[in-house]
Amino acid sequence: MALISTGKYLKREDVTEEGTSHKIVSCSQQQLSMGDGQSETKWVLTLAELKPLILNATNIRRLVAAFGTQETDEWVGRSIVVYDDPEIEFGGKIVGGVRLKAVPKKATKAKPAPVEDDDESAVPF
Repeated sequence: MALISTGKYLKREDVTEEGTSHKIVSCSQQQLSMGDGQSETKWVLTLAELKPLILNATNIRRLVAAFGTQETDEWVGRSIVVYDDPEIEFGGKIVGGVRLKAVPKKATKAKPAPVEDDDESAVPF
């Protein structure tokens, strides 16, 4: 179960390892203040029912792969699974983090092919 965390942006503590599916509300570039007083332009993904997620290069590539397009406007209204990946490495250490993946496609049951009865001996005439 995810723990309550503070802050404006989504953190790994806000999601579970199993993940949940969320609809994308928007994806836009925003000026964010960095800890050193500087600002930097980053892509921010706004999701229904979650805090906004600052996108890193890996999650951007995963979104492009999931939706087949780099056009962020085409992502709006589509769903993505957001989860905590405890295996993420940064600076040579395993730190964990938020990851995105495509919503699994629903398994469709194939209809059984009709059975053809070629045995004419059972036809009563």
